[in-house]
Amino acid sequence: MITVEESEDRPLMDHVQSQTISDDSSSKYKVTGLRTSIPKLLLTIILTICSGGFLLLVMHWYPKVNVILTKKKSKFGTATYIHIISCDTEIHGVANVKDSDGIRYFKYQHSKYIFECGEISLVNGLENLHYSDIHAMSGGVSDSVLDYKLMRYGPNVIDVPVPSYIVLFFKEALQPFYIFQAFAVVLWMWDDYEQYATAILIITLGSIAITIYEQRKQKNKINKMAASSVEVEVLRNGENAVLQSSDLVPGDVILIPRDGFLLSCDAVLVSGSAIVNECALTGESIPVSKAPVPYISKFIYESGDVEKVTVSEDLIYNPERDKKYSLLAGTTVLQSKPTSGTNAVAIVMRTGFSTFKGSLIRSILCPKPTQFEFQADAQRFIMMLSFFAVLGFTYTVYISLKLGATISKTVRLGLDLVTVVVPPALPAALTIGVVYAVQRLKKSKIFCIDPQRVNFCGKIQYICFDKTGTLTEDGLSVLCAIPSSSIFLGATSEGHLIKQEMFLHALATCHEISIINGEYIGDPLDIEMFEFTGWTFEECDELNPLASFVSAIVSSPERDGEDDADPKEIGIIRSFPFTSELQRMCVVTKNLQTDEMILFCKGSPEMIHSLSLESTIPGNFHSELDSYTNEGYRVIAFGWKVLDSETSWHSIQTMRRSELECDLNFTGLLIMENHLKGDTTGCISELMYSNTKVCMVTGDNIFTAISVSKKCGIVPINGGLHDVIVVKKEGQSVAFQLDSQEQTSVILPTKYSQMEIVNTIIGLTSRPFVFAIAETAFNHVAEFHPLLYELLLLKGKVFARMKPGKKQKLVEDLQKIGYTVSMCGDGANDCGALKSAHAGVSLSEAEASIAAPFTSANPSISCMIEILRQGRAALVTASVTFRFMAMYSMIQFITQLLHYSIGTNMTDSQFLYIDMFVISGIAVTLGHSQPAPNLAPSTPKAQLIDFKVFVLLTLHVIITFGFQYTVFVYIQSQPFFVPYVPAHDLKEGACFENTALFVCSAFQYALYGVILSVGAPHRKPAYRNWTLMLVFFLCTVMTVLFVFQPLPFLTKMMNLVSLQQLDVQITFILLMALNFVLVYLVEELFDTNRVTGCLNGVKIFLNKAKPQFVTLREVWEDLFSNDFNSKNFYK
Repeated sequence: MITVEESEDRPLMDHVQSQTISDDSSSKYKVTGLRTSIPKLLLTIILTICSGGFLLLVMHWYPKVNVILTKKKSKFGTATYIHIISCDTEIHGVANVKDSDGIRYFKYQHSKYIFECGEISLVNGLENLHYSDIHAMSGGVSDSVLDYKLMRYGPNVIDVPVPSYIVLFFKEALQPFYIFQAFAVVLWMWDDYEQYATAILIITLGSIAITIYEQRKQKNKINKMAASSVEVEVLRNGENAVLQSSDLVPGDVILIPRDGFLLSCDAVLVSGSAIVNECALTGESIPVSKAPVPYISKFIYESGDVEKVTVSEDLIYNPERDKKYSLLAGTTVLQSKPTSGTNAVAIVMRTGFSTFKGSLIRSILCPKPTQFEFQADAQRFIMMLSFFAVLGFTYTVYISLKLGATISKTVRLGLDLVTVVVPPALPAALTIGVVYAVQRLKKSKIFCIDPQRVNFCGKIQYICFDKTGTLTEDGLSVLCAIPSSSIFLGATSEGHLIKQEMFLHALATCHEISIINGEYIGDPLDIEMFEFTGWTFEECDELNPLASFVSAIVSSPERDGEDDADPKEIGIIRSFPFTSELQRMCVVTKNLQTDEMILFCKGSPEMIHSLSLESTIPGNFHSELDSYTNEGYRVIAFGWKVLDSETSWHSIQTMRRSELECDLNFTGLLIMENHLKGDTTGCISELMYSNTKVCMVTGDNIFTAISVSKKCGIVPINGGLHDVIVVKKEGQSVAFQLDSQEQTSVILPTKYSQMEIVNTIIGLTSRPFVFAIAETAFNHVAEFHPLLYELLLLKGKVFARMKPGKKQKLVEDLQKIGYTVSMCGDGANDCGALKSAHAGVSLSEAEASIAAPFTSANPSISCMIEILRQGRAALVTASVTFRFMAMYSMIQFITQLLHYSIGTNMTDSQFLYIDMFVISGIAVTLGHSQPAPNLAPSTPKAQLIDFKVFVLLTLHVIITFGFQYTVFVYIQSQPFFVPYVPAHDLKEGACFENTALFVCSAFQYALYGVILSVGAPHRKPAYRNWTLMLVFFLCTVMTVLFVFQPLPFLTKMMNLVSLQQLDVQITFILLMALNFVLVYLVEELFDTNRVTGCLNGVKIFLNKAKPQFVTLREVWEDLFSNDFNSKNFYK
């Protein structure tokens, strides 16, 4: 719901013109009412005409300018436009206000906002409904409210329009880059460079064509992903009707067929059950079972007094919390089972872009701006080049006028130099590495729906891994079962040997298994547990006389030769699903022989312990639990209780979960093995070698998680040299405890400083350490202990019992202190964290999961190695391409200035050769360099230009100028030299200076393309890039041909003059070789540790900003340095 930051007594919309609102993703916007100002509009038209239409382009690029020049503020009641400013990113947008039968609304980023009750509200489906309110809607939508709902919520479609090629062409062609290209082409045409201008125009149009083809292809892909149109049977006006899914509105009652159904809306199940495949939406490969939302009265009567009544707020339907009852758009119902009648029944809650699927599609279409560092660097560098362009323009005007050129020619030459200095192809060139990276990832069955994220992968410093299904196998196997009495009894590895009846019944009934096509469907843990018992499972259909009050029956196997040989049958009456938040599930059962109703509950040992009667807890509970969790086993606890004999089937259906899940009899533990995937340890080892921080974020027991993290290498034990400190909540304070010494813990003082934290830890251990923490303590530390929370974010390795929302919080808090964070998970519980991370990676069998920017069809964390390799290579490619394009500009800038000094310029054919063959060939092949086979211990720099790069570029410019000026002067000193006489219009012509400069500059482009193509440590060496080497070889051969000129037609085509003497020709070759060697030596020199250290010192002197986590780490390292080796602190 939108929150409006105003006083409680909000004015009517006719008196309000500005508000701050928050959408459902907590992003804040300031919205202001606008109307067109006629005087401003007339003035803008005049200015547009005077600027030749350029002002329209500025208004197109910057909506804020459009608002300033043509609009005026207005009350919301009379506004025709809404000005929207993001409070987070300062991005401006303008939306049209529309009226539809009394409803005033506007749409922004595919969300609909309406004006009502003195505020702006986000149209987001049915909200804040109590469970009983949802059941009260079972009669369906009536005609009296249908039209209003259609107007308010709109059609149930996730409309992703696919623009025509014409629309995409103009949208792309109006980008600043292409406008600058168009300006340059017109200028070159004006200056009689028809061949060159035509070639550039053809290439530019080809580039636009490729871009819009890819854009339309991507839009079609998203449209196909979003589109959903099926026939739906609904209940309207008390009668069944078949509608198109696009006609659904919130409140509609859907009748779900039994044999499968594609959902096109978010709904809540009110009757029956369903098995749903959510793979395409969440990446969860295992079908999940859905249960009906319970019918519970919204009123609580205190002591039976009808006058003392309150509303049970804890039973308000929440889609995030109540996933077990929720059916999501885009998922497929594999099978449904009615409670009564012929169909399961669901109530539509959200439609269109308001659905969970719609919000994910919206996040793809309108992603939050992610300005990478080098994008800002590129803009700053272009501004710096613009300064050189102004200097060059001034010099050109001076020389041209001095040589007697006309004003028209002078302006043309000056503007021509501007197009040389500011390379219009730079933005496109920087994306080459990303394009190649996405293609390589696809070959590895890693799919990317947001290519902008690839560059972030090159800077990933921290990876959060889910445990089950990510680091470990999906499947679990039962190691043993341990029944309990006053103490734990002996463990048994075969289910039929379990003598404690209630424990065996709990194992047989407390699950969420279903049967589809004769196969068990459900959580692999549940299936393994049930098969361990040897019992049989049967779902009740309408032919079964028990179907009216039990959903399934489990039966014990026949045991010949035993006194009690008759098989036992237990009916499952009601199931309360497992949730991460509650850490448990339970079932209400009926013994079909005795009619006794018994509740069985399973969950985390800590949770079942807290719900059980103290008298039933085994005396050796903690020691037995720790003995298994410390070995990395998955431990599940069970409890039971007999329900009151007066409890009826109907009362069971309306009872609260909290009324049932209490006062349990603890009955035993089930120990399950969850093996690491075969490549997990090796991948973690490689990530640790690359200095990428890794942590485990799991819903499992903390000691199980610690054990698994040690086995896979997340906790760097290094022969036992690292300690794991478990952080625990002790009242309002915090305690530290070594995982190997359960009885030894140290409590922090109530008030403490950083140094007291250090002293407390030193009192516990003198060795390097890492933290492990469970969610309860995590919440407490995050809220009340900010100093310790800093250290936890730096040193945390295991985060256990973490609910989905807390996983997301951890990712976001790591980002806040400057880490570039990736999240790798495989299930629906990871969706929030996957979306929040800089690079979320979903391990899913689906070709592309909407939940994350990256989806790996291979469910192995080896995909993270590949993503980091490709990301780092792409980032290096961007840096290399940037430096090459910068040198290209400066080489041609110097060449042009020297040409202008004698009143000439390069010819069309020379420009074509350089730009079409040399520059284009090198720019494209630079990205062909493959990533290094292994990750290096450091990440590439995200800055395109830092002090080292600036110094290097400066030296290269000096070297370039030195060699060009040398050949320029050298050729003028030769006896055969004939001075060039400028034409009256400074028309270019063949001359010795032109030939010398062209030959020298043509080779300089090629040599910088090779030498600047950095290989190790993040890419393979340049000589392994055979396409780049081929281009360099051809450029070198062509340069030699230009020098010796054995082919007359080539000499004529390139407008060259003969260098005549062999010694002069050989001198040119030697000078170019010397140029290559000198540039190579400068690059090598700046790669040495001594020079790099000096430059780093200068950077420190210049106070270059550090990421916050680096500053925090240095502070804590200083505090610990007296007692620990600070180098081990960060590991």
